[in-house]
Amino acid sequence: MRILCVTNPNSGVGYHRQMLPLQEMPDVYVLFADFINDEVLERGFDIVMINRLVPRLPLEELIAYRRKYDFRLVVDIDDYWHLDPWHVLYGNFPTHTIIAHIIEADLVTVTHEYLASKVRPLNDRVEVLPNALPYGRGQFNDGKIAHEDMSEKVARSAVRMVYAGGVTHREDIALLKGPMRRIASDRYLRSKMHLIMCGYDETNPRTIGVWHGMISDFLVGFEMPGYVRGPLMPTDYMAFYCEADMTVAPLVPSTFNACKSNLKVLEAGAKKLPIIVSNVPPYDSCPYAIKVDRQTDWYKQIKKVVTDPVYRHEMGEANHAWCILNHHLDRWNETRRQLYETLTS
Repeated sequence: MRILCVTNPNSGVGYHRQMLPLQEMPDVYVLFADFINDEVLERGFDIVMINRLVPRLPLEELIAYRRKYDFRLVVDIDDYWHLDPWHVLYGNFPTHTIIAHIIEADLVTVTHEYLASKVRPLNDRVEVLPNALPYGRGQFNDGKIAHEDMSEKVARSAVRMVYAGGVTHREDIALLKGPMRRIASDRYLRSKMHLIMCGYDETNPRTIGVWHGMISDFLVGFEMPGYVRGPLMPTDYMAFYCEADMTVAPLVPSTFNACKSNLKVLEAGAKKLPIIVSNVPPYDSCPYAIKVDRQTDWYKQIKKVVTDPVYRHEMGEANHAWCILNHHLDRWNETRRQLYETLTS
């Protein structure tokens, strides 16, 4: 089997939904590229795999290439194409173009059944391939950095709470504004914590204000002990979690967010970290993620994880075991292989 994977090497989505799975299929020939043209396609491919669409390539040209070179088009979809009104890309997102690509695909792959239900009215050739990680390999090992080895000074007794994400999570982080202010006013709990916000990008003037708002909500304007870390490449980003003892994943309930994947839970599982989440899809089905139903629960659950080391350890181990059992990449790559073989037979 020969696959042309069209993706952006700097994209987290491209890394998790395309590059990482295909790199872990060593007996399949894969060419990674960020464009399509005759010179590339003349090498001969059974499958061309894309995520949503191919930038700067009209769908009509992609269809013509498919007709000329007789490949099967796999379109991977990991997010809903209708954004929430508060999303930073709202009004500037290629919704209709994505829909057109879904309709034309020979196979659409998605992260879970709810997202598949959104695809089926457009194209019934849809299959679920959940996000999965190669646990124990590469950056997805369970190694962590000791307090004394961190580049920033952190008290040895402090519980390090990490949040990793981008500006699209502005409204999600806002859920923590009140709870984090309450923690900041709790002298004992505050003294036991060190917060790390990861992904901060100061190079984009259009989003710097959004970042400052997120930092204000999470770190309470640096009233809480902690710091921010700049972005990392997808191939290295798990280093964020090497500095963590726990992590959080607040999420505003909405149709768009319900179509997201549970990747943050899987990342926590790689490092045996307990993770506190909003009790909404897609996190509500993760049995060992610590659920929050009401705003007051954030303070209660964070306090419990911080002050109870046995609970912190046990929840991290339980999530790790569940992730390996249900979301190991080796298992889902076998399903991926079967789908591709059926598609090209």
